Amino acid sequence: MSKSAPKKGYRKTDRQRKTISERVGINDKDRQEGILSSTLTQQELALVERKIKVMGMQEELNRLRPLSGLYRVIKAMTTERRLESLLDVITKETQSILNCDRCSVFILDKQKAELWTQVAQGMEKQIRVALSAASVVSQCARTAHQINIPDAYKDKDFDPAFDRLTGYHTKSILCVPMLNRHEDVIGVFQALNKSTNTFTSEDEEWLAALTTVAAGLIEQAQAYLEIEHFVDRTLETLAQTIDKRDPLTAGHSIRVTNYSLLLGKSLAIPEIDHLVLRYAAMMHDYGKIGVPEAILWKNGRLTPGEFACVQQHARYTYDLLSNLPFKGKMESVPFVASCHHEKIDGSGYYRGLKGDEIPYLARIIAVADVFDALTSERHYRNRMPIDKVADIMFTGKGNHFEPEYVDLFFRLPSRQVLAVMESERGKTNPPEIKQFDCVNLKRLIELVMGAKPKRHENGLVQAFEAIYNADLPPDYQSLD
Repeated sequence: MSKSAPKKGYRKTDRQRKTISERVGINDKDRQEGILSSTLTQQELALVERKIKVMGMQEELNRLRPLSGLYRVIKAMTTERRLESLLDVITKETQSILNCDRCSVFILDKQKAELWTQVAQGMEKQIRVALSAASVVSQCARTAHQINIPDAYKDKDFDPAFDRLTGYHTKSILCVPMLNRHEDVIGVFQALNKSTNTFTSEDEEWLAALTTVAAGLIEQAQAYLEIEHFVDRTLETLAQTIDKRDPLTAGHSIRVTNYSLLLGKSLAIPEIDHLVLRYAAMMHDYGKIGVPEAILWKNGRLTPGEFACVQQHARYTYDLLSNLPFKGKMESVPFVASCHHEKIDGSGYYRGLKGDEIPYLARIIAVADVFDALTSERHYRNRMPIDKVADIMFTGKGNHFEPEYVDLFFRLPSRQVLAVMESERGKTNPPEIKQFDCVNLKRLIELVMGAKPKRHENGLVQAFEAIYNADLPPDYQSLD
């Protein structure tokens, strides 16, 4: 039986396909390479498109970066009140906007004729430069003109001494003077080392604008500090006026203030409470202006009636201080100052407050007030022996004093406590107290009471007694 004939049209179709392929010059290998080539072209095109988008976005970000930085500066000005924190934000944003290595804000001290860094990126220590120095910053302050130096080491006015000292290599410099509302120079804003080597005219405009903001903040802060200094000195003078009614107690208010601030720092109290504590401690005895001098100066113990008269000074303090224009958070100063004789167990005066009813700042002042009274001279006794002082203070924990505050007070560095204590005799940080850096107050008292000294503690007891008992009569007997 013969083989079956091929199906009609088969050879013709195959021939047609072959003819078409030959006609256009495509074989199977070429077809595969064409498909692959087409795919690569699409991928490359997509990659190029993505790169274009990224570049466009980067250009947009670069355009918006100064504006976003300025927004953060404005936001900081509405939420932050501390000058150093504000300037820190401004310098960081300026560094980002100008795309430079670091920025510094120099403040002009006219009295000392020098510039010092309020903020200096990359530097831990404060920089001070004489106004007359051969430096770019000084020249900017003296001339009140902007300075843009593309290559520092090719500029005749650049002094490389600071680079040699710090190891930093200055390349480009942009300095803009900070002016107050009277167009007087109050400082200099400096930017160093632009990433693209040279600061542009646009950089100059941005730094000039940010410098105006920084200058306004600094001028405002300086004005506030002047007012604060005036108020501080006024209150201090009023406090000293009361103290000096009795020469023997002169300086008591200032010492109580300094002891209170030491304890407040140990407690890490908020910044605003620090100022309330200072003013309240400084003025805590202001009401003694209403106590007769015959009672204040009495050389001996007070009678019950005389003591009741003295107790009224706490009430007088509140009444008198309430007439002063303390505003905002400072409104609590009169109340805090008048509570320094309140006791934890409620037996104090004049309100008879108990526990947490007593402002915590007043509880701080109470510890400082009693410690200073016991370690100061009085008409009827010299300084009380320090071991008896400690015994009274620790016995008062939980009834008179806040226990935690007493413990913290006696953990203060003994050198700091002795520096305040010696100011009673007109001495501020006498050189002989440097050796007390190694022990706190509690440990010093333990040594005085007979504890065995460690090697670094040898001689401390003798040194302390020489300081504490200076000018004490040989036959002195303490009156407890």
